[in-house]
Amino acid sequence: MKLARLYWLTSLAATALFCSPNAWSTDQIIKPYQSVRSSGMGGLKLTTGLYDENFFGNPARVLANPTWRVTLFDPMIETSTSTLSNLNELSSGSGDVLSRIGNTAGKVNHGRIQLTTPSVYIAKGERKWALAVGLITSVQFDVALRNSYQISPMAIADIGPALTYGRTFFEDERLAVGITPHFTSRIATSSQFTMADLISGKSLSPSETGGAGSHLDVDLGSTYRLPWTYREFRFDSALAMNNLLGGRYSNLGSLIDAQALPRAQPRTLGFGIAARRDTWGAFKDTVFAFEVQDIGNNPQGSLFRLLHLGGESRWRRLALRLGLNQGYWTGGLGIDLSALTLDLATYGEEMSLNAGGSQSRRYALKLAFQI
Repeated sequence: MKLARLYWLTSLAATALFCSPNAWSTDQIIKPYQSVRSSGMGGLKLTTGLYDENFFGNPARVLANPTWRVTLFDPMIETSTSTLSNLNELSSGSGDVLSRIGNTAGKVNHGRIQLTTPSVYIAKGERKWALAVGLITSVQFDVALRNSYQISPMAIADIGPALTYGRTFFEDERLAVGITPHFTSRIATSSQFTMADLISGKSLSPSETGGAGSHLDVDLGSTYRLPWTYREFRFDSALAMNNLLGGRYSNLGSLIDAQALPRAQPRTLGFGIAARRDTWGAFKDTVFAFEVQDIGNNPQGSLFRLLHLGGESRWRRLALRLGLNQGYWTGGLGIDLSALTLDLATYGEEMSLNAGGSQSRRYALKLAFQI
C-alpha cells in the first residue's frame, strides 16, 4: 500500500510539473518501455534488442546478449523540447499565471523516468538457452493544454518484474525462440478538464480520473538467420507478439482502490529484418535494420507510424546510432566503460494520427552501473 501511495504521489507531482502541453497526447502510441539505445536507432528493437530491450521487445533476442551482466542502477530520463520551453514560459514571471499557462496551449510536452533494476542477464555461452530477469519501473507524463483550453492530462506509472527465457533450435542454431511472462501493476490518470476545473482544484487522482490494475501477460518472439549473405553481411528476420493475454490490467487485482481500469496496453504484432557485419574497416558489430511494430496499437493511425529504420556501428568504446522513427530522424551515442555505460539519444515521435502531423522532439539519457 505504501508503494502504491508513493507511485500515486510521484505521478501527481510530475503531472503538475509538466502541466502544459499538447493537442494530441491521447493519439500517440503508448509504449510500456522506452530504450535509449533503441531510440537513437530509429526505434529498432525486434531485430536488434539487447539486455533491457529483451523484456518488452523480442524475447528471442535474449540469446544475443554477448556477456553475463548484473545491472545495479540504470536511471533513464526523457523529456521533450517544448516541455523545457514551456517550463521556462511558466517560470518566467512575466504576465499573470493564467496568461503564462495560456501561452503554452497546443504545444507538445512529455516526460519519462525509468529504471530496470535490479536485473540479471545470463548469456547463452556454449548452451542452447539464455535467461534474463529484472524489475521494471516506468513513469510517463503527457499533459495537454489544447487550443480550446481543455486540459488532457495523462500520467502512467508501471512497476513489476519480468522474466525472459530463450532457446535455440536446429543443429546450426539458426532459429531462436523466446518468451517473457511479465507481471505489471499500472496506475494511470487520463481525463478531460477545462481551465475552470483546474482553477477550482478538481482532483487529478487516478481513483477519480483514471484507473489502476495489475496483470500477468506474455510476450513471444523469434529470430531466424536467413541462409544467404551479401558482402560479408548476414541477414536475420524477427517476429514478435506482445501482450498475448490482451493487456487489460484486470487479471490480478489492483494496488489501490479506483473507479476503473487504467489504459490498456493492447496485443501487438511486429516483424523486421536486419543485416549484420562483424567488422567493417575500423568499425565492428555493424547492424542495419527495418521493422514494422505496434500492429494492433495504432487504431485509426497512419501506417507510417509503425515504420522504423536505422542502424548502429561501434568504434572502440563508442557506439554510433542513426535512424528514422515514424518518419522523423533519430540519433544516438553510447559510451561503454565496462562497469559504467552512458547512452544519449534524440528522436521524433508522432503525436497525431497521421505521419508528419505533429512531431514531439525528445531527448533521453541513461546512465547504467553494472558488473
